[in-house]
Amino acid sequence: MKAVLSRAVRVAVLGAVIVVCAGCAHTPCGLTVWAIGSEAGALERMVPGFEASRPGVLVCVQQLPWSSAQVRLLSAVAAGDPPDVAQVGDTDLATLVALHALRPEPRIAGDFFPAALRVARFDGVSYGVPWYIDTRLLFYLPGILRRAGFARPARTWSGWVKQMRAVQRILHRGQYALLAPTNEAEFLEVLALQEPAPMLRDGGRYGNFASASFRRALSFYRSLYAQHLAPRISNRQLINLWWEMARGDFVFYVSGPWNIGEFRHFLPPHDQDLWMTAPMPGPDGPGVSTIGGSDFVIFRASAHAELARQFIRYMLADKQQLRLYELTGDLPARRGVWHLPPLAANTKLRAFRAQLNRVRPFIAIPEWNEIMSGMRRMAARVAAGDASVRGATRRFDRTVDGWLAARRELLAHAPPSNAASAARRTRPSEAR
Repeated sequence: MKAVLSRAVRVAVLGAVIVVCAGCAHTPCGLTVWAIGSEAGALERMVPGFEASRPGVLVCVQQLPWSSAQVRLLSAVAAGDPPDVAQVGDTDLATLVALHALRPEPRIAGDFFPAALRVARFDGVSYGVPWYIDTRLLFYLPGILRRAGFARPARTWSGWVKQMRAVQRILHRGQYALLAPTNEAEFLEVLALQEPAPMLRDGGRYGNFASASFRRALSFYRSLYAQHLAPRISNRQLINLWWEMARGDFVFYVSGPWNIGEFRHFLPPHDQDLWMTAPMPGPDGPGVSTIGGSDFVIFRASAHAELARQFIRYMLADKQQLRLYELTGDLPARRGVWHLPPLAANTKLRAFRAQLNRVRPFIAIPEWNEIMSGMRRMAARVAAGDASVRGATRRFDRTVDGWLAARRELLAHAPPSNAASAARRTRPSEAR
């Protein structure tokens, strides 16, 4: 897919030629791998097994922080010295594809969740291999929900609001039915995915936030604060989310699988039964959610492409997928691994498995991260009552249209097949 880089990305790429990138120094490494955050630590612990099966091969793992991983990778590409293999977040793939920095991957064998494969595919070509996968759903307190008269979370928005109102009536002052930090855009993104119209229109050329679909989602979002079902706070105002939720300060929270490990870490064993997970409700029935995670990619500049593919295949085997889950809590991208212990017996993962069969991919264009940041700021103003839904969405569409101006120019001169392919990637399609 031909794509245009966002303003922030273009600045990073142009400035990268004067940046000394990590990993540029010559080393005896047979394979260089860059990974992010806790996953880098997990890889370092799994690499010896790969090296043992290939005597003489040394794998060097470079750890990057999530906050600067994309810029570091762009710097390495601009300097002509990227790693052989890297872990890349799904939302960052489009930028590297636009730079022609990645090797196309042959047909990927394996029982992957279909949506995980789809977000790594551009113009019908795969550029990444799913390593782990995530989505967002409800974390909730079943004890308080039962006290309010409900056996399990509702499947529709109206039923969920009814439950939250009932819960709010039995809570103490300062406690809320829902935690929805106003500096997190992902909850609103999940709500918007329930609606039929995409957030961008005309093949990703223009914003579509003033559409009736997005306004319904934003109005529902605003109503949760207006009814005092959720506090108008950012996540920076939380002292310890997991303790606060366990003591009943919040009953519902929309988040991802990483919080399974956080609840396990911060709460004592006797409090682990206080919380549970459930799929997202939708406007008229079970809802869809986001699809996220990370992919392994191989850079075009790599002189060790075959060894890189062997490394990726090794890390996707059952044993390593289970090891990654044990070390980080990351959910396997391959469905068959979910039938193996300890995942199969984990009751808190069942909702994730169900939700992963009802997801919609994000809009895979380089500007999407910038758009998400803008959506977060817009939603915070609406939640605070500083802007109306109609006025905020109209202004945001104009802003997004400005960000996408270069994309429109490129697509206007692209061959018809490329332009049509880019348009298809912006249409929401539910994974079945």
